[in-house]
Amino acid sequence: MKKLIITGALLMALSSGTFASQIDGKWYLQDADSTQAKLDAAVDSVAKEMNFFVRMVARPILKKETKICHEWQLSTQAKQWQWQCDKETAETIPLGANRYETKGDDDRKIFSTIHQTAKKVEVVLESERGKRTNTWKMIDANTLEYTAKLESEKLPKPLTWTLIYSHKP
Repeated sequence: MKKLIITGALLMALSSGTFASQIDGKWYLQDADSTQAKLDAAVDSVAKEMNFFVRMVARPILKKETKICHEWQLSTQAKQWQWQCDKETAETIPLGANRYETKGDDDRKIFSTIHQTAKKVEVVLESERGKRTNTWKMIDANTLEYTAKLESEKLPKPLTWTLIYSHKP
């Protein structure tokens, strides 16, 4: 009976938008010195499977997509979840969103979906250019794993990278 009451309270909190994620807060990039090398290796892994002429054009575009965030600010609010990379404008998505429509900087339609638990938030962004999945996952109380995965029919395989963050700079 006690388990049923706790489960019911958790479901009510989730549906009312008051669910606070354990990953909320400021997270700082760890091992920053090797981060660019990790991202370059991820780009090279995908680019090497492309035609030589396409590779020359694709590599700079892919490098632009693998921007390094030195600090993540993550926040569960009353009706939305918010993430911010460094000093960029914060992005938001309604809690429980499933194909929530927004517009990109270039006016393209972007459909966003969020999956959230106490220790993990996954935001999927889809447009005609492809799909980007951002996953923030708590490893322990002071360690956050951020994984980005880019998928497109123009890529021979997904471009994926993982970085580690902590609460302490």
